[in-house]
Amino acid sequence: MDLGLKDKVVAVTGASRGIGRAIAQAFASEGARVAALARTEGDLASTVEMMEGGAGTHLAVTCDVTDPEQAMSALDHVRSDLGGLDILVNNAGRRQNFSRLDTLDMDEWRVAIEANLSSVFYMSRAAVTSMIEQRSGSIVNISSIAGPVAFASIGAYSAAKAGVIALTKVMAVEWAEFGIRANSVAPGWTESSMNYELRTDPANRDLLESIRDQIVMKRFAIPSETANAVLFLAGDSASYITGETVVVDGGWLAEGWTTG
Repeated sequence: MDLGLKDKVVAVTGASRGIGRAIAQAFASEGARVAALARTEGDLASTVEMMEGGAGTHLAVTCDVTDPEQAMSALDHVRSDLGGLDILVNNAGRRQNFSRLDTLDMDEWRVAIEANLSSVFYMSRAAVTSMIEQRSGSIVNISSIAGPVAFASIGAYSAAKAGVIALTKVMAVEWAEFGIRANSVAPGWTESSMNYELRTDPANRDLLESIRDQIVMKRFAIPSETANAVLFLAGDSASYITGETVVVDGGWLAEGWTTG
């Protein structure tokens, strides 16, 4: 299937590792020109080196996506160096320290909301200026199964990811007249640096097995499986899809699981 991504300019946030790196690599393999964004310069350089075409084709841009001015500056850099911006993937985020809502530190709440929700708004607003002018564009936001389902002890993260789904719908409605589509992907349990200790520490074996038992497919996803969904939504094959959330969770939500 030709996804229509060849020579498209794509910006991927949180591209220094995990799902973000897999998304950047997947776009590069389809012939897109990719700008990899993150705060850590060294890891970004590694991402670009791993992508098909390397540094001669793609771009590493250091950026704190929780800063609206840096968001605008980073995308101006992308447009200047790569000649435009066709697709934005808002993948950057961070986990929350476990805490019940009534004992949650206020700074922890603010950081979780800024990193996981406000950043999506900042980056999308910075991207859409040129997309409106060219009357085309695609935005894919990375949410989580923690958005539609209540996850005890990570209330700030869960609220932020639910907000991403709602914000995506608003983007789709407000920007459709300019030829811009907006969708989201909600990954489930995925092999990433965020849960490395859970997956590798023998002390967590019982918890790990309990989580796997709740997944219909009895395994964690690998990052490329989320990347494949992102590519579909971003490309021409999804030209009549907007405002939707695609869940990539191995059937976890299909059985109606909640946590508590």
